Amino acid sequence: MPALDFSNQILVGNDFSGQNLNGSTFFKATLTNVLFVNTGLRSTNFEEAKLYNVNASGAIFAPNTNFPQAANLFKATLENVNLSGANLREANLSLINTKDINLSNANLTNANLQEANLSGEQSERPNLAGANFTGANLFKAKLKAADLTGAKLVNADLEEADLEATLLINVDATGADFTKSNFTDVTLQNSIFDLTNFSGVSLSDAPLQPGQTANVKFRGANLSNFLVDDAVLTDADFSPSGSTVTNLTAAKFDDTDLSGSNFTQVNAEGVLINGPAVNTNFTNARLVNADLSKGDFTNGNFTTADLSGVKMTDAIAVNANFTDANLTNADLSKVNFTDATFIGANLTGAIAVDAIGLTLGTSSNDTINGTSVKDNIFGFDGNDTLTGGGGNDYLDGGAGVDNLNGGDGNDYLSGGNGNDVLTGEAGADTLVGGNGADNLNGGGGNDTLIGGAGNDTMNGGAGNDTFIFASGFGSDRINNFADGADKIDLTAFATSFGSLTVTQNGANTVISGLPFGTDTITLANFTASNVDATDFVF
Repeated sequence: MPALDFSNQILVGNDFSGQNLNGSTFFKATLTNVLFVNTGLRSTNFEEAKLYNVNASGAIFAPNTNFPQAANLFKATLENVNLSGANLREANLSLINTKDINLSNANLTNANLQEANLSGEQSERPNLAGANFTGANLFKAKLKAADLTGAKLVNADLEEADLEATLLINVDATGADFTKSNFTDVTLQNSIFDLTNFSGVSLSDAPLQPGQTANVKFRGANLSNFLVDDAVLTDADFSPSGSTVTNLTAAKFDDTDLSGSNFTQVNAEGVLINGPAVNTNFTNARLVNADLSKGDFTNGNFTTADLSGVKMTDAIAVNANFTDANLTNADLSKVNFTDATFIGANLTGAIAVDAIGLTLGTSSNDTINGTSVKDNIFGFDGNDTLTGGGGNDYLDGGAGVDNLNGGDGNDYLSGGNGNDVLTGEAGADTLVGGNGADNLNGGGGNDTLIGGAGNDTMNGGAGNDTFIFASGFGSDRINNFADGADKIDLTAFATSFGSLTVTQNGANTVISGLPFGTDTITLANFTASNVDATDFVF
């Protein structure tokens, strides 16, 4: 069928359904109640046309070999137009003005919608559900109140777009650019924004119904200077996308619920979080100079995170895990650390005035006594005396000749540098001597004793105790080794019993071997012939 020219004409009630109108022109035409259902409209020109109550569902606007030019709807007016399932690939829809538009399940791959007006009201949302905007240009597009449920926005350009009150549910926007776009009053749920650019974006008033979770993915996204206010982003995922780390530098989450979210390895220097972040994972995150004041981080995981210079004043961190975290120069005043874990954490230069569950010493010789519940006590420099009391305590002596006593409970004692004395007392305790000639006494319970570097003396006491050795441990002595109960753990050496040399030296047994170098383990008052492979963990 030859191309037709309807330029400047008024068409009312025409039925072009299923016809081939490829290459036709409707330039400045006015179309009312016209049907284009499943019509071939490749390379058609609808520039500045006015379409009222038009049904073009399933119509094909996409170019092909015979009609390579993209369809042109530049500055067209579309009111109550149905383009559901239409193929608008590469179409020019820039500056179109719509009302009650239906683009559900339409294909708009690489289409040009620059400054297009696809806005509506929440009572009558523009229907863009399931539409494919992959690679589309939506620069400065107006999408107010649009229903984008199930839409695909992969690698789309939405810079400065107006997304106020939109529904972004089950959306895939991987690689999209939302720089300077407006996200006021949006609904975000079960959507993917991996590798997207949200730099400088403001997201405000994004609530969900009680009990609902956001479950939004921002993996590897650029969220620098992202400003979020009064939003629900529960169970959000900010972890890396492959090797690309999520950038949250200077982002602000003000009065926003981040509970259950994953911030693993994020770069969040200077981030602000002051709302709920319960059960949130910050493992290996970079939170340098972050402001976490007044946030609720109950059950949060900060293992190996860099929190140097962080401010956590008045925050809640009940049962939070700060194992091996860097908290140098942190302000931890008035934080509730009840049942928190600080094993191996670095708190050099930190302050914790009126903190609960955390006590910091000085560079002098400190004597600090814990409570009947779990305590975290850091002695720092000086010859400190730290006593845990009841509860499962963590005592860190730091540098100096320290005396640590766990008391009741399953305690973790770390001597640090210096010739320290560590006593576990009752409970299944872990004693780590560190550098220096330390004296470790497990007491009652199934204890774990690690002498560390230096010539240490260890006594597990009652219970089935384990003595762990690693390279460079020195010439250590174990008193009262219980045959058949206690174990020597040599896992770090990847060796076997046949590689060890066991000799009698007076009343003592000396264990040596090529894997140890010059280091030795002496079992005091123990018969060498009683040593066999069952005494070891390899």
